[in-house]
Amino acid sequence: MKGRQNRLKRSDVLSGLALLSVALFAWFGASDLPAGSLRQPGAGFLPKHLALLMAGLAALLLARGCRTGTGSAAELWSDRAGLARVVGMLAALMGYVLVVETAGYLLTTAALFVVMLRWIGRQGWAVTLTVALLASGGSYLVFARWLLVSLPAGAWTP
Repeated sequence: MKGRQNRLKRSDVLSGLALLSVALFAWFGASDLPAGSLRQPGAGFLPKHLALLMAGLAALLLARGCRTGTGSAAELWSDRAGLARVVGMLAALMGYVLVVETAGYLLTTAALFVVMLRWIGRQGWAVTLTVALLASGGSYLVFARWLLVSLPAGAWTP
């Protein structure tokens, strides 16, 4: 039981540091965008506030992990299948960022969900395709049509 607790504490430290890094990256990425106000939010309002929230939660996770001793880094990734899923998800996200401008939001987002659900999450094709279509189409309607956010159209424009 003690080995498991040490492993969990180590993962809290590493996860907290990783999430804090992502929050800082998001904050600086949105630093040129106007935040606006609560009544009239600007383009940077949501990313900046989400980055602050993520940084706060990451700091709590990091503090939790630092309270006690931690296990070795090798214990954290003793499950190679888990490591493969994490690496696969990071590769999918990086691929998404690289092709979203060219392929367009709808196609790229649907493809990302297919990768996440089918190959990383091991869901069946019916669930995978249903969620991919609903998530990409629904998020497109919310952001592009309702909130009037300009999303990459790519080669296929609805």
